[in-house]
Amino acid sequence: MAVPDEPELDVITGSLLNAFRNAARGRRYLVGAASVQPLRLSAREISDWLEVHPLPLPRRLVDEVIFALDEAALAEEDD
Repeated sequence: MAVPDEPELDVITGSLLNAFRNAARGRRYLVGAASVQPLRLSAREISDWLEVHPLPLPRRLVDEVIFALDEAALAEEDD
């Protein structure tokens, strides 16, 4: 089966993905003697990004999407 081309992103999806990517740049890490573990994003990291780059979307929706993307990204790192 051939892999289909990726669909074009709409403005809202692109904005949410961009917000996640940039909020994740402020991610905190737990540093131990044997390893470094990324912590889940908090509302603080999201707020820091949105204060400078607001989105025309309800904050509840932005948080929901970014937290879901963060869970998926952290789960992928665990594999």
